[in-house]
Amino acid sequence: MTTYRIAVVGTGYIGLEHIKAICDSPRAVLRTIGGTERSREQLDTLKAQFGAERVTTRYEEIVVDEKVDIVYLCTPNHLHAEEAVAALDAGKHVFCEKPMTTTLEDCRRMVKAVDGSGRHLMVGHGARFRPLHRAVKTLYEDGVLGDACFCESDYIHSLKPFLDGTGHQWWRHPDEGQFAVIGGGCHPLDLMRWIVGEFEEVSAYGTTKVLHDVAWHDTIIATLKFKSGAVGKCLVSVGAPRPYAMNFSLYGTEGTIENNKLFLNAFGEVEEFTDMPFPILGETHACAEELEHFLDCLDADKPPMIDVRDGARTVAACLAVVESLENGRPAKVVTEF
Repeated sequence: MTTYRIAVVGTGYIGLEHIKAICDSPRAVLRTIGGTERSREQLDTLKAQFGAERVTTRYEEIVVDEKVDIVYLCTPNHLHAEEAVAALDAGKHVFCEKPMTTTLEDCRRMVKAVDGSGRHLMVGHGARFRPLHRAVKTLYEDGVLGDACFCESDYIHSLKPFLDGTGHQWWRHPDEGQFAVIGGGCHPLDLMRWIVGEFEEVSAYGTTKVLHDVAWHDTIIATLKFKSGAVGKCLVSVGAPRPYAMNFSLYGTEGTIENNKLFLNAFGEVEEFTDMPFPILGETHACAEELEHFLDCLDADKPPMIDVRDGARTVAACLAVVESLENGRPAKVVTEF
């Protein structure tokens, strides 16, 4: 069994979740925790708590460390491309938290770096690892639901409590763009394109009713056209005060799924959905499942399920929504990387 030595860069909430998963895996060693000068005291605490071999505030030290096999990027989104390219060029594999980056140019830089390095990059779209979503994908790919007519997914998550604190102020950074779309909408958009297929065109509207102190809309609605001819809808609300939800529905020619409710033509003349044996999860993460999948792929030297091009296509879908928001007209979705 190959053991991989991992450096986690970023000590925010998701960084800590990945650190826990790494420490729980018999296939991984926590080599380094990287942070900023502001987090120096926290780094020392985390080193003792999780048994990291070392900590550093200098990213370049991680990149040149021959004892690091994988770099986990849990840093602000607009930093991912520069950090990933440096790690890949130094011969490291990269796990990059979603979204992969924030611009098409950076997507192409990351694709080029992966191709040139011979190393692998995985993007952390954890919703793909939820049992319910995997079951929906299997049902659709096996033809049980028929051809998709309509697909919709919502990302509803009040961000005001986070923005009122100190740990998420980078969400306001201008290079993060329309953060609600890129940082939030990437979840449902990735899920829809993974299950139903690539988008062709989007048209979006946005408004701000709650988060008036940020430079991005807190509520966005996008209508979607898939390359298959199906249509769809994506709602992102990060302002409205309500519990977290990420809903997913798929209406096919042979059946329909609404979250964990299933109806098939094959059921005959019935008036109710049947329950699928999967819970609807709240705000959960799949850090352990992502880690094990990535390590399996590295063992086999094959691209992960969410590789650099897959990550780029989800970023491109987000950016098409942003383009439509800003220009007031439909936008084409880039899919070639």
